[in-house]
Amino acid sequence: MNNHVLVSEEKGKIALKEFQIPEPGHDEIQVKVHASLISPGTERAFVLNMDNTSGEYPMYPGYSSSGVVIKVGQDVTDFKVGDRIACHGIGHRSVGNIREKRAVKIPDGVSFELAAFTSLGVIALQGVRKARLELGESAMIFGLGIIGQLSLQLARLNGALPVIGVDRVQNRLELAKQCGSDFSLDSSDEHWRETLNDVTEGKGPHVVIESTGVPEVISTCFETVRDFGRVVILSSTRGNSTINFYRDVHKKAITILGAHISGNPVSDSRPGYWTWREDGTAFLNLIKHERLTLEPMITDRVHWMQVEKVYRDMLSWNYNMIGTLINWD
Repeated sequence: MNNHVLVSEEKGKIALKEFQIPEPGHDEIQVKVHASLISPGTERAFVLNMDNTSGEYPMYPGYSSSGVVIKVGQDVTDFKVGDRIACHGIGHRSVGNIREKRAVKIPDGVSFELAAFTSLGVIALQGVRKARLELGESAMIFGLGIIGQLSLQLARLNGALPVIGVDRVQNRLELAKQCGSDFSLDSSDEHWRETLNDVTEGKGPHVVIESTGVPEVISTCFETVRDFGRVVILSSTRGNSTINFYRDVHKKAITILGAHISGNPVSDSRPGYWTWREDGTAFLNLIKHERLTLEPMITDRVHWMQVEKVYRDMLSWNYNMIGTLINWD
């Protein structure tokens, strides 16, 4: 079977090509993709070979998709042909094979479009879990791209109060307000830290979730979190950070938490550390029961035949782009 695939064969280059797809492996399912969601920060970094990326080409960007199972491998037990699923790591393509552990069934009432958010939702969810937020603790999300917006909503659902969104792009700050932030602070305003102190009783937030990927922001997160607070490094930083560990970590007795999705256990969830599938199930159920606001996060919907153009726009770093859905039907 032929399928259309978005591929980067050299740094900064992207093309839509047609390939023959192999039969699924023994533990894989073959998926007819209906929708995939661009993750701008991560995908841009890999295609442009930025710091902390593999630098290996060809590479196939995209990891958050939804579709229908059309074939199953011989050892697959959890899925059958016709199942509606969300999956992680399949890329932007019309048909693909994926290990069954990286797929989850979509509950009735959840569209393919919203289910395509699942992998990004899991990234945000595992970061919020690791923060171990307690009811009534303040949480600041620094960086309000798609992962930051999801983290903000999940922190709020987890009982954070107030929830504070921080960015320097105006449309992202406005979106955070729509998605439930109690305060949206512009970090380009020279007085933003004073405002942060005012809304956190002069102590700083209990939890800071860093979701920018900008190395310089890490030190800002350590400086602004309160004594004995927690800083969750959710983004993948693209470069080295300069930290005054004595002043901002040691003396303040803060806890630093790494929250890359590779830290999810392969099997057997435990408190604070759920498997990808169980986090995916939780995220999809939050969508089903209307606990999340996703529609305003969709800034573009494109047909797969137009994906090269919109992807090049993303590579040029269009700050207005937050959630871009690709329709593969």
